[in-house]
Amino acid sequence: MPAPLRIVVLDGDETGQELLDAALRVLDSDVVGIELALEHFDLSLAARRASDNGICSDAAAAIRDAGLGLKAATITPEGADDVGSPNRLIREGIDGTVIVRTGRRIPGVTPIAGIFHPISICRMAVGDAYGAEQWREMVDGDEIAYRTE
Repeated sequence: MPAPLRIVVLDGDETGQELLDAALRVLDSDVVGIELALEHFDLSLAARRASDNGICSDAAAAIRDAGLGLKAATITPEGADDVGSPNRLIREGIDGTVIVRTGRRIPGVTPIAGIFHPISICRMAVGDAYGAEQWREMVDGDEIAYRTE
């Protein structure tokens, strides 16, 4: 019998955790027909503060080893003296530079003629995204999002 497929699960905060829990129900071995080994890391704000972000380093090391990770949304505090963005720490810990977000709708974007195909957004994540200037402009009827550091 083959070894179970290992997925590192990065638990989050509030609604992010609720969404992750729902996703994990879909990934149940009885549903997907593959034996899974889920390894959990608590990335809640309280756990990151208690470990001085050590939990983020541990989670990144586990993802590098397993090759797969599934992360819930987490709270990023705004104070410069706080623990900061777990997304940045994990991305740097796995040497990742691309973020892909796929969803059925994007707030403020109205589907054309009732067509609801998934939209994927792919962006490079290099440096400190939280310190960047961001804005949107309309160009020939299309909304363009910009970000600069």
